[in-house]
Amino acid sequence: MGELKKRVITGICLAPVIALLFYFLPAGGLLILLLIAGIVAVHEAAALAGIPLKVLVAALVIAGILPLFMGWFRYYPLWVMASVAIMIFIKIFDRKASIEKVNLEIIRQTAVILFGNVFILAPFFYLYLLKREGTLFPLILLVSIWASDIFAYFIGKKFGKHRLAPQISPKKTVEGLAGSALGSLVIIAAFHKWLGFSIFEAFAIGIAAGILGQAGDLMESACKRVFKIKDSSGLIPGHGGILDRIDSFIFTAPFLYSCILWTR
Repeated sequence: MGELKKRVITGICLAPVIALLFYFLPAGGLLILLLIAGIVAVHEAAALAGIPLKVLVAALVIAGILPLFMGWFRYYPLWVMASVAIMIFIKIFDRKASIEKVNLEIIRQTAVILFGNVFILAPFFYLYLLKREGTLFPLILLVSIWASDIFAYFIGKKFGKHRLAPQISPKKTVEGLAGSALGSLVIIAAFHKWLGFSIFEAFAIGIAAGILGQAGDLMESACKRVFKIKDSSGLIPGHGGILDRIDSFIFTAPFLYSCILWTR
């Protein structure tokens, strides 16, 4: 089976399920679902970095949800620093490893913990905050990301001539980026009343969200380039791993939530 056909079949099967979960799950249920996905995503990141104690690293990152959920935002940076300190103390008592190996693992584990907190846990928490603000909000963002990806693919395939970032993702084009912005704009504009935006605000926010979605995708592509892999894992047939599927949320979820607050 071709890769594109596999991707389409998987998307057709999973998309309705994900959309229904985003809509029907209460805020707390959605957060639990996102944390499960977060554990897998951090584990994938740890595997890419080639570090041991992947489960512990994932647990340290996901544990950061406690101060966020309780509203102790001032203490969240302290937990991030504490989680790195915990990992360092665990590693320094590993007497069997060489000096070079311990130092390298400490740096890589610290990088994964920081990456997991900033680019996995925080965006997921913003999705939870969106759900608390409005039942439809996370679903609207999800559909806008799907539309952005679809428009980017077909417009880029039909009209793409100018490469956007050949050193990161050779297939991406400037025309595809414009398609991404257009796809997001269409959905945000269509639901602007539910989101509380004026039509002019929706146009600007939709365009920005489409561009930010591509920025998240490019960042994840850069990570895969560094580790010389195609996908973060083979968990989702035709789509790669959880990291490959959440990259568009990295910047868009915080951005949309902030826009909703700013425009009220």
